[in-house]
Amino acid sequence: MQTISIKSRSAEKSIPLLTNAIEREKRIVMDSLRTTRQRVDSLAKEMGVDVSKLMRGEVDHGEVHDMKLLELEGETVLLKHLESELRELETLEICR
Repeated sequence: MQTISIKSRSAEKSIPLLTNAIEREKRIVMDSLRTTRQRVDSLAKEMGVDVSKLMRGEVDHGEVHDMKLLELEGETVLLKHLESELRELETLEICR
């Protein structure tokens, strides 16, 4: 794990601010994850698509569902990004 240094005039004030900011960002990302998961589940159910197969390119993009499939792919990519971001946030540790 790498260390990042932050200079401050008052560590006593800055550390709680940074801790709160990280926790707030975690909550925002978790809320976005919940919303995105619901959207992925809803779209997949609506079209009867297996998301794993879609992301492996095993689902035919017919004209009927083409835009919905693209939307589902986009939401799935966003979901993966948010999961990665949350994992990174959860590893952050403020050292004194």
